[in-house]
Amino acid sequence: MFGANAYDVEVAVDEADVERLLSVRPRDVDPAPALAYARNVFIPLTTACRYTCTYCTYYDPPGQAELLAPEAVREICERGADAGCTEALFTFGDDPDDRYHRIHDQLAAWGHDSIHSYLRAACEIALDCGLLPHSNPGDQTRDQMELVADVNASIGVMLETTADVRAHTGGRRKEPGQRLNTIATAGYLGVPFTTGILVGIGEDWRDRAASLLAIRSLHERYGHVQEVIVQPVVENDHWQRGSPDVETMRRVTAMARAALPAEVSVQSPPNLAPVRKLLDCGVDDLGGVSPVTVDHVNPDYAWPELRELEEIAGVAGVPLDERLPVHERYLDDGWLSSRIEGTPRRSRPLAESRPIWFFEGPTEALIPVSRCVGRTSS
Repeated sequence: MFGANAYDVEVAVDEADVERLLSVRPRDVDPAPALAYARNVFIPLTTACRYTCTYCTYYDPPGQAELLAPEAVREICERGADAGCTEALFTFGDDPDDRYHRIHDQLAAWGHDSIHSYLRAACEIALDCGLLPHSNPGDQTRDQMELVADVNASIGVMLETTADVRAHTGGRRKEPGQRLNTIATAGYLGVPFTTGILVGIGEDWRDRAASLLAIRSLHERYGHVQEVIVQPVVENDHWQRGSPDVETMRRVTAMARAALPAEVSVQSPPNLAPVRKLLDCGVDDLGGVSPVTVDHVNPDYAWPELRELEEIAGVAGVPLDERLPVHERYLDDGWLSSRIEGTPRRSRPLAESRPIWFFEGPTEALIPVSRCVGRTSS
């Protein structure tokens, strides 16, 4: 189903469930009793990508793509640690193909035979700084994910859609089956996982329902999906076909809440979605926001400041809780590696030892709270 059988992945979506989900409206779900967010730094490891999706401004073509140096990774992590962040979000386009000669030559010069080998080294830097890595490296084989699983608190990839849409254009098209295989691989390896759907790239309502149910099917098998992002496509230099309207986002967000088990969070990114108008649709998570870095995938859409998140929670009349990049239920029962368990960080869980920090604006942390292991705070 959805091409997943080509990867020996069984995904079960019942047409009757699709029909039931299509009938869901916001009035059919309950508002969440609390909102959560994570404080992160966004680290764009490379802008190389094998795909050329028409809505994406993140990737650069061969000859223009950049690779972040280890020293830059450490500097960002140090700034994040000083700002009280708990998450290092590593992102790159899907595994750079052979066209990216300069990228592969630089990786080799640094002693790496693949981008995943370098990702592992970058995650080690983050861990040394007391940050928990959450990597979003696109489609992954089992070998690739195994290489980085033990140095990540969680991993993610957007399913986007189970439909074959023209927005995934070019000779190297994203395949829904390959994305589903990545989600299934994480489950097989016992990796807490974040995924989601991208709304407005050419899919229809049945596709949206089927995508959510496909995610549910894999979570029911493995229990590893911690949250599902419901994200609208947004206008940028590459995409001028508009974004889904508020009513569309309200309906599809409610569908996500109705489709997924209660333990799986529904995330609405506050810099991209009309969150205030979705609070009664089952949203319980605002994702990762950064006091240090921009959203490199959507640089035209700034993350809100903490005070704005507090205002959003106030409008909903619910508490705003800070969380780790791995959700609380995965902190025990063997989900995390000893490397992750042994990482010094300001809170585990956050409720027991909240970091002391003072925040004034999107890029300043006035009081440093931590440094890399082996260094002392000033």
